[in-house]
Order: sequence, then structure tokens, then C-alpha cells
Amino acid sequence: MIHVNKIYNIDCMEFMSLLKKEDIIKIDAIVTSPPYNINKSYSKYNDKRDRNEYLLWLQKVANNSLQILKEDGSFFLNVGGRPADYMLPFEICNKFIVAGYKLQNTIHWIKSISIEVADIGKKNNIIKTDSSIGHFKPIISQRFLSDLHEYIFHFTKKGDLAIDKLAVGVTYQDKSNIGRWKSAKTDKRDRGNIWFIPYNTIQEKRPHPATFPEKLPYLCIKLHGIKKNTIIYDPFIGIGTTALACINLNVEFLGTEIDNRYIEIANENIQLRYIKNKKT
Repeated sequence: MIHVNKIYNIDCMEFMSLLKKEDIIKIDAIVTSPPYNINKSYSKYNDKRDRNEYLLWLQKVANNSLQILKEDGSFFLNVGGRPADYMLPFEICNKFIVAGYKLQNTIHWIKSISIEVADIGKKNNIIKTDSSIGHFKPIISQRFLSDLHEYIFHFTKKGDLAIDKLAVGVTYQDKSNIGRWKSAKTDKRDRGNIWFIPYNTIQEKRPHPATFPEKLPYLCIKLHGIKKNTIIYDPFIGIGTTALACINLNVEFLGTEIDNRYIEIANENIQLRYIKNKKT
């Protein structure tokens, strides 16, 4: 029997089939980032598959996930590409649409941004000099700009799901908007579909070749909306980042991962987070 708050060492396809067969647990939201097929150095996964094979595989992931997701569920799919292949994320998106999903929102995850004081406005009290914020891997090319963002495609079953926009809202820069606009009753507005989420600076080697910052699943889960007994599933949970976001939001999680080594790291991270949260 499948239990929540656990990571299973199993292929996600097989796991989703088991969920469907047991028909006890239904998933509120799926938040994940599958391998991008750009030759990352995973230990137990070939990240350089035939393009059509890779796309059809993700369509099968979409097909199976539809059967375990609640009718008012969300699938947040983080995908990126390469400057020489900008169409891949959109081809992946299309496979989910072919499987039966509706694309409800397209969120742009910005990893680094350059800001010039002249472009911010007179009421800026934060940026005093022209600045570049965040981290990225520079591209050594005379043809392409460095790629500073990825996509988060928000799929739902019908495309009409009410989301909790203000749960991930931000305050107004110009406070005069509060009360002047009918919708602006408090000092919080819609964050919009541009999310600046930088990576934390680390000196040591990353234990996983492709992780997203914890804030990414954290915002996705809050945007979907948290109710009693909410369950979040990450089919490619890696070292457990989505689980950590769930713990901080006090929601239940499920994860699958084919690499035992990543699961060991994930379980260590999860235990450390429980201990840290208990102390605070």
C-alpha cells in the first residue's frame, strides 16, 4: 500500500499505475522538473535520448498523471531548453496538451536579471546603482545570448481552475494604488507570471546535476491553493526539493526517483528539515 510523505524508488510510470489501481490517494497538484534531454550527467538515466522517443515518453507521463490527478488539480511543469533548441519546451508543452491537459498559465522563471536605476522609477527605494542579480551559466557563443530563464507550464484539466493569486502576492511599490483600484483593497497584488527565483550560492559540488530552488515548488503549491489533506506529487523528485517545500507548507507529499543515491540524500534533507522546523 502506498503511504504519503515518502519517496519511492520506482519509475514514475509504474508508480502512477499503482496509484490508479489502488484508487485511494488522489493528487491535488503535481510539481516537477523532468530531465531536459540535454545530456546532463545523471547516474541512472540517459539524458540524451532520441528526440521523438523523449517527447513521446513525456506524453505518457502526461497521460498517466491525468488519471491520478483530482478534477481540480494542477500540474506545474518546469522545463528549460538550450539556446540552439528554443522550441523544445514548447514541443513538450504541446505533448501535454495532446494528452488532454489545458495550458492555464505560463510562468517565466527568471534566474538572473540586470536592472538599471533609470528604468525603475522615482519611487524606487531599493536599487541605488545599476545591478545584475542572480546566477547563471554563461554561454560561450557568438550567436546566442546567455539563457537566464526557464518555463513553468501550469496545466489543469479544464483550464478554468480558480487559483490563490494573493497567496503568492507582492506588495505595491506605489502605495497610492491601494484603494484607487477597486481590486486593490490591501497592500498585496498579483505577482504575475514573471518569477525571479535565484539559486543560492554554494561552493561545493551539487549532489544532483539539475535541481530547482525550493522557492519554485513553494510558490507553485501556494498558487494552486492549500486545503485540508492536500497531497503534492513529484514524479522526478531527485534530492527532495519539492518535499522540503511541502514540509514548510505543512502539506503531504509523494515522490518517485529511480536513483537510490538521490533518495538517500533526499531522506537526509527531509529529516534535517523536520528537526529544524521542530526547533523553531
